[in-house]
Amino acid sequence: MVKKRVTSQQVADRAGVSRTTVSLVLNNVTTANISEETRQLVLRTTRELNYVPDVAARSLASGRSNNIGLILIQPHHRIFIDAYIPSIIAGLSQVTQQHGFRILIEIIKDVTQPNTYMNLMWGNEIAGMILSNPKADDAEITALAASDFPIVSLDYLNELVYSVSTDDLGGVQKAVTHLAHLGHRRIACIPYAPIDANNQVADRLQVYYDTLESFNITPDDTLIRYGNRDPESGYAAMQSLLELDPLPTALFAMNDIMALGAMAAIREHGLRIPDDIAVVGYDDILPAQYSTPTLTTINKNDIEHGVLAGQMLVDLIHGRPVDKPQISLEPALVIRNSCSGRQTNTLPLHKQNPCTD
Repeated sequence: MVKKRVTSQQVADRAGVSRTTVSLVLNNVTTANISEETRQLVLRTTRELNYVPDVAARSLASGRSNNIGLILIQPHHRIFIDAYIPSIIAGLSQVTQQHGFRILIEIIKDVTQPNTYMNLMWGNEIAGMILSNPKADDAEITALAASDFPIVSLDYLNELVYSVSTDDLGGVQKAVTHLAHLGHRRIACIPYAPIDANNQVADRLQVYYDTLESFNITPDDTLIRYGNRDPESGYAAMQSLLELDPLPTALFAMNDIMALGAMAAIREHGLRIPDDIAVVGYDDILPAQYSTPTLTTINKNDIEHGVLAGQMLVDLIHGRPVDKPQISLEPALVIRNSCSGRQTNTLPLHKQNPCTD
């Protein structure tokens, strides 16, 4: 049985106030003669009942532009360090502009605080939310989705939460498989964060190990150096790897920014790319096409990701049926000039430039 949505009248009855008072409090009408005690009582009652304001209907009825909340659950310094979030915004804005919505960006560093997402609804005029990097086990998100508030995650969480995600584990497999197909057996890896700081890193690293083993390559933990998403950490990680004997013959960096930093370290060491060390990145950012040599990488099409998430959210806001509640996008291998090997066979995937052999 589907749980009925809590109404503003139920909030008013529980708090012992009028429905008008509830509306004035939730709409932050400062000119209303409402005491602070009553205001706090109404807010407390909405939390207790998990009341979700019907912001979409209120905005449409008033004729004002609707706002969509893009909720970024990550530290400030990581948000614009690569092209992911700007690309998501570019795709999302294509949809919002078409349908008359505006994007409000909210950055959250601590999701352990109670009512994190509920507070965003109470404090801002938003018709729906798009979540970037949410915790997989966040019960508040699931409860919010169950209440029929329009919400879309950019990562798969569970079957109750609408999502548009990328099969990043499949992308890692394609990157490592490509290097193994080229004959490389000492394939180093630079994850973008320590395992204990990000569960997604652990999952991707496990795929790296499993793919090596599928080619009868024994994983070697000495070939792992952890980065921190930025070019400086990729450079430092590669410098450490270059102290090994024997050297790795190939590198998979879990984002392009770190890969570019690693390539600088390789060149400074007097080695050639791809002749001495092949390099594959991840994300296919614009500079990857203009690096020296051009960077082989995994393209996730983040703009399309933003477009599809925006379209799904708009459909939810307007009460339209969504055919696929969970969409998974398949990344593609883009072969450029930073890889080579002793074999010429490669996966029949998306190809821009031939690999140098």
